[in-house]
Amino acid sequence: MNHGYEASLVKRVVNQLVAGIVNGEYKDNVLPPQVILSKKHGVSRTIMREALSILISRRMLDVRPKTGTRVRPAREWLIIDQEVAEWRLRALPEPECMRRLIEFRSLVDPPAAALAAKRANRHQRIGINAAYQRLVHASPSESLQSAAEEALLTTIVDASGDEILRQMGSVVRVSIRAIKGLLRAQPNTLSRVPESQLGDYGKVVRAIEAADGEGASSAMSQVLGRTAAMWVEEAV
Repeated sequence: MNHGYEASLVKRVVNQLVAGIVNGEYKDNVLPPQVILSKKHGVSRTIMREALSILISRRMLDVRPKTGTRVRPAREWLIIDQEVAEWRLRALPEPECMRRLIEFRSLVDPPAAALAAKRANRHQRIGINAAYQRLVHASPSESLQSAAEEALLTTIVDASGDEILRQMGSVVRVSIRAIKGLLRAQPNTLSRVPESQLGDYGKVVRAIEAADGEGASSAMSQVLGRTAAMWVEEAV
């Protein structure tokens, strides 16, 4: 069978399965056995297996012994494919990649900080402050500072309680690592977190602690502005 034809069949079946899931067609959120699904959709078991594998990889389905193939809660579905998003960013010319990443971060980090200020519980606020203190006191080693910065950003995004932002944030973190790898490969560049940026992060953390959503968003935007200027300067 022609590979392109097979791919189109798989895509069609995926769309049909998704429609069935969204419309609640499957009793108790359990899909029929593959042989029944194959007959229903008029495709081979191989095509059906590929279609189901795609939905499993997107966290829409879960396969377990004895219970069969079940639909996972919508909040767990993988909205953003992390690998594909990272590949697309890295395929761009370096300056354009940096610009796009800053734009992407502006869609994630400031809104996440604002939501964290409004939604974070006491335990999460303590965790955010602890992550910030680890960044402040991290070794001058660039790798250790980068890990501490990433941990702080991840803690803030998680505290936002927004699943879309959390998934977008995971793409951002991977892309930041790729960008910093490019910068480290260039001579005479410094990718550690500067004192001025530590101060900006401090403003974000204090605003979250004070439940000041607007202040947290504004302070995080300031972090991004300083980051953009630093990356452009180092890349030149």
